[in-house]
Amino acid sequence: MASKCNLTVNGRTVRANIGETLVDAAMGAWIAVPHDCCSGQCETCRVRVVSGLVDARGTGEGDTVLACQAMLLGDAVIAYDEVPEATRRAGHVAAMRALSRDVVEVIVELRTPLEYLPGQYVSVTFAGFPARDYSPTLRWDGTRAAHELIFHIRMLPDGIVSSELGRDIRPGHRVEVRGPFGHAFFRRGDGVMVLVAGGTGWAPIWAVAHEAVRARPRRDIIVIVGARDLDGLYMRDSLDWLRDHGAREVIATSRQGGGGLVRTGRPTNYLPLLGPSDMVYVAGAPGLVDSVKQKALAAGAFCFADPFLPSEQRMSFMDRMARLLRAPGRGSVRDVGLFAPQMAGEDGAGRSAAARSVNRPAARRPLQETLFAARRLMRRE
Repeated sequence: MASKCNLTVNGRTVRANIGETLVDAAMGAWIAVPHDCCSGQCETCRVRVVSGLVDARGTGEGDTVLACQAMLLGDAVIAYDEVPEATRRAGHVAAMRALSRDVVEVIVELRTPLEYLPGQYVSVTFAGFPARDYSPTLRWDGTRAAHELIFHIRMLPDGIVSSELGRDIRPGHRVEVRGPFGHAFFRRGDGVMVLVAGGTGWAPIWAVAHEAVRARPRRDIIVIVGARDLDGLYMRDSLDWLRDHGAREVIATSRQGGGGLVRTGRPTNYLPLLGPSDMVYVAGAPGLVDSVKQKALAAGAFCFADPFLPSEQRMSFMDRMARLLRAPGRGSVRDVGLFAPQMAGEDGAGRSAAARSVNRPAARRPLQETLFAARRLMRRE
């Protein structure tokens, strides 16, 4: 039985071992198929199987597979879209701004610009913290300087990184960025473009939507966004921008009631009837992404998905205890003085009352309150 085969990658043919993954086979010939996680989650390595014998190993969608999982069974031809090469860049946090109760806009200024395609993501390491994946986006009006990366970050109470925004992570904090990665980037086409976002999934969807309008102003674009409540619809100014610039339909949804231009329900409740020529992009929670992807694939539409997977690394019990002892609790980003100038009235010096207290020593919690909080945390461990 033959142990070798031919693998053709974007027109270049190399010898490979039967049973190798497509990524490993290509890397063995010094061909870097775009990839990141190598666990079948990030979708960066999705490639099209033009012909040949490939075991998709459960990753097949139409004529595509995930190259980090799919294995060669014989001669095969694969193809993928060329993307900017992943690299590293250094920079610092330039600014932070609260967008909603628990979402912060973080602007990173790089020493050297990073090339990426709208909809891709990067790995971001704030000095002293573990890396996290975020999707570069734009300001509400579609602007961004060449040296800037703009992120929308949801602050989680037990998030090792996000909970430190405005605390240990402030303007001036050193940052390293690696990337870009991801398969759900902007592509040109003639069919209807349907863009679906849940929560901070708006970051890559906004980047794709803006590029679609810029590249082809008269293309039919339908935008559907959803949030748990009205406060979560932090992107409404950008939705107005899309309405003003010719998007065919812009729908905002809230699970806890609508009103005005906001409809009650979930984004999936308002998906249009899809067809084979349509192009669907979806980003957000895995449940939303899977639901939209299934509907798109059932209709034969192209679907580019970016599921936001939670980090498995959470703050330990001891870390949370240390925080309780050294600083007051916080219910939302509005409680952090660093973000307050964007959320509340300012004084004559251009600072809010919360902002004026940023440099004051943090008050310690009473011991009894700390012990009660510790018991609550232990029940959740």
